Amino acid sequence: MTDDARHDSDQQHSWPSDVVEVNDPGQLIAAIPHLLGFYPTDSIVVLVVKDDHVDCVMRTDCPTDQALYARVAAQLAREVDDPVGARVAVVVVGTPDRDLAGHLRDAFTAADMAVMLFGVPEISHGAPWIDYDHSEPSGILPDPEVSVMAVHTVAKGLVTLPSREALVARITPAPDDVLARRAALLAAARNDQDVEPTADDVMDLVRRYTQRIVDGDERFTDDDIVQACRALTAPEVRNACLLPIESHPEATEKLWLILTRQCPAPASAEAAALLAVSAYIRGDGPFARVALDRALDIDPQHTLARLALDALNRGVRPRNIHQLISSTQNRVL
Repeated sequence: MTDDARHDSDQQHSWPSDVVEVNDPGQLIAAIPHLLGFYPTDSIVVLVVKDDHVDCVMRTDCPTDQALYARVAAQLAREVDDPVGARVAVVVVGTPDRDLAGHLRDAFTAADMAVMLFGVPEISHGAPWIDYDHSEPSGILPDPEVSVMAVHTVAKGLVTLPSREALVARITPAPDDVLARRAALLAAARNDQDVEPTADDVMDLVRRYTQRIVDGDERFTDDDIVQACRALTAPEVRNACLLPIESHPEATEKLWLILTRQCPAPASAEAAALLAVSAYIRGDGPFARVALDRALDIDPQHTLARLALDALNRGVRPRNIHQLISSTQNRVL
């Protein structure tokens, strides 16, 4: 999406056909919260179907101004990678709006995509869903919590949150007084130490902290956080952290999450950017965007965050992001 819409757009990629029932509208709609990682409200959700599997999921807020209907619809259609011959299911979550549905149909049809348009007031057990090509209610949603997709989500150790706000809450910063105390300690440490950490120093710290998380210890002292801040604010060595520790990718991402919350600015922007890249690599577009929002709120010119946001907005696949990272690891970002 464009920069003025970046806070309201989320993407996910690649789910196999044996998990998502692409030919059953009720099951497909019920899978949306687990595909996104949260239950959307007042949203337009676009599911791109290729070769009988959900290839990509996009979500944006429903525009409140009817004058924006055509623009938003056109933006969503442009975001579909390789649109010719694609099949899309577009779901409007919220108050039924046939005018909005018409603009969506026109935009995707103009881009040579076969489009199915559905509406549902909310994604919950028993909610009526409609097919906008028909005037009567078309069906009742099954329970999203007991769907095949829900089981798959739990089996992978993932959590479906009640709202996007709950997703944002995952990176709530530490209290202001805690961050101020650590900022003062960081300033003092820089005055006392003339030697900046090397890339080897940074990777050793990341491995030690990651192993602590693997061992079940997520308690980090002020001194631990200050050491991490000193490491992350040196961009030429921070880039060494772009790829997760291969043996413990989940723990590495948990470390970036902890540091995003516990580090004072500007180090928290560095941690948030690394958190976003980690989420992006594993295909979690919504959480990657939340982390990028945090990084760019702290530092609007943050180069790594801007690069990652541009890739996310252009629909660069998670499987291709490794090449982008590899090409930038030897540059100061």
